[in-house]
Amino acid sequence: MRVTVSVAGRFHAFHLVEQLFQRGHLQRFITSTLNADRLPNRRLPESIRTNADFLKRVIEIPLPEYLGYAIRKLPFPDSQALSFFIKDNQYDRKAATHIPNSDLFVGWAGQSLFQLREAKARGAKTIIERGSTHIAEQFRLIEEERKKFGVASPVRSRWERLIEEKQIKEYHETDYIMVPSEFARQSFLARGFAPDKILQVRYGVDLSLFSPPKEKVKSDIPTFLFVGAIGFQKGIPYLLEAIRLLRSKGYKFRFKLIGRFELDFKSWIDRSDLRSQIDEHIPFVSNSELASHFYNADALTLSSVQEGLALVIAEAMACGLPIIATENTGAREFIGTSDSGIIVRAGDQEALASAMQIFLNDREEAQRRGRLAAEQARTFEWATYGDEIEQAYLGIVARSKEIKSGDEEIASFYNEYWDREHGWTPTHSFTTQQLDLHFKNTFASGDSVLDVGCGDASNYQAWLVNQVRDLKALDISSLGIERAKQMGIDATQHDLSKTFPYSSNSFEGAVCIEVLEHLYDPKFTVSEIFRVLKPGGLLVASVPNNGYFRERLKAFTKAEMSTSISDFSNEWKGAHIRFYSLKSFTRMLDVCGFEIESVQSNGDGSIFDGLDAFGGYSMQHASSFLRRKLPRPMKLAMLENIWPSLFAPHIIVRARKPKEVRP
Repeated sequence: MRVTVSVAGRFHAFHLVEQLFQRGHLQRFITSTLNADRLPNRRLPESIRTNADFLKRVIEIPLPEYLGYAIRKLPFPDSQALSFFIKDNQYDRKAATHIPNSDLFVGWAGQSLFQLREAKARGAKTIIERGSTHIAEQFRLIEEERKKFGVASPVRSRWERLIEEKQIKEYHETDYIMVPSEFARQSFLARGFAPDKILQVRYGVDLSLFSPPKEKVKSDIPTFLFVGAIGFQKGIPYLLEAIRLLRSKGYKFRFKLIGRFELDFKSWIDRSDLRSQIDEHIPFVSNSELASHFYNADALTLSSVQEGLALVIAEAMACGLPIIATENTGAREFIGTSDSGIIVRAGDQEALASAMQIFLNDREEAQRRGRLAAEQARTFEWATYGDEIEQAYLGIVARSKEIKSGDEEIASFYNEYWDREHGWTPTHSFTTQQLDLHFKNTFASGDSVLDVGCGDASNYQAWLVNQVRDLKALDISSLGIERAKQMGIDATQHDLSKTFPYSSNSFEGAVCIEVLEHLYDPKFTVSEIFRVLKPGGLLVASVPNNGYFRERLKAFTKAEMSTSISDFSNEWKGAHIRFYSLKSFTRMLDVCGFEIESVQSNGDGSIFDGLDAFGGYSMQHASSFLRRKLPRPMKLAMLENIWPSLFAPHIIVRARKPKEVRP
């Protein structure tokens, strides 16, 4: 299993790639920067930090990270959203140029749309990591909080709308979405996502960095600690209200915040009388220093209204600190039903105060719960996370090899398709001109050639079988294969979505004429053709051009394309289920390893085909009549090879397997 991981930032990605590398699955790690001197939290785990084999798999794209950081410092309200938008999109576009052929691509939400499209073009299954709730739910909850505290802008900023729009596209285009908690998972299910598309694996904790102190020293005054971004999303106003409520009852304690203020929250807190409830604020603490702050606290308090799974919960528990957290932090994944923490409803300042009061009244109880938390955290190590991730990924790869529809049903359909007496097979046959366009100066008389998707061998095969030493053929239709055999062709019934029954490097040539548009997994078929061709072997392939000017006019005038799907529960029954432009077709051949030698039209172009776009029987009849009766110059047919992407009705590509296959 080959896995490519991409992330602009840190998140839990460093531990993910560590686990994949240790298990032999990591193919490539694309990231923004690993410069721990400038960004202390970008330090890799010890086991891979200096590993030469790991580091050669790493590609860094640092500029978007630093550009985003600079924009975030600008003094205007939308700078944070703008910085994320620019950083993530610049990174995404650049990283897409480094995507290899993998089994799986794993990217982070908001940063991966262009990368996952490239990965899917290369045949990979894709996973989007989403550490929080569905972004629409996240924005909804945050906006509600802003409105409650009088800081909501009348309209969401343009950058926030664009960020949300991109993530939603990622959710729908990716094969799977990985979340860390049931709270996050439910936010996707509530929006209609299929349960089997949403994967859930809990994060781990680095027990070498976070572990209980040798001896817990009790300070004179209790201390509650918060760690994280400081803003409305984290429910800080409720936590400060709870603190004020406790102090009004005469309780003495300290409250310490570690994290940076979000801009909108800072402007609000600076005007609020709740500012005085903060005893100490530290903007940033590196992971290596964080444990010492856990040791000097009595409890970690997290009051979030929206969060996927706060990793700081596991880190604090590993250091022997009990937890007070809301349901919306994902804390249930770590605490479960144990006594190591107290979970309350989000937005409930009285419940927060009551939970904190338990530890203020009995500091020994806090320490007892902290010991339970440390014991429980021993099961949170990243290796456990790695085991669960590996099983999830292996399951995806295994499922990706399953055929979508039953072999027998598809074969039965194509038997009917090729039944010339009772079926609805196309009546088109190759002219001498079209045979020349496809095959002139292609194969030598001593070549062995494979015809992929031969049908009933009634078109070009009679000509081709007399031109080459050996012609073999594959098709799913038993009726088509029977008729091909009657012509003396060595034909085999075979599902083109499965490995071809030939060894690698067997043929000098291959043809695949008007077949790939019928297949669920055309890239697999092209990859198999590439495999069975000898180095230097030639493929002649053709497909209908869905970028043909008639199709573009139809889209413009009638908002429709020339598709023929008639049964949407079994869309392959419509014959054409894949639609290619010149760019997308040659791109598929390229990612499979072929080198494009030539591109041309099938010689059937006519400027009058555009009449079809205006609908009606009379227009269709006129279009057909003018194509048949007028000479090529009057039809402007020469345009099809001057500008084939626009004027070629069908695209013929000659592509060669390199003599030295690229990795």
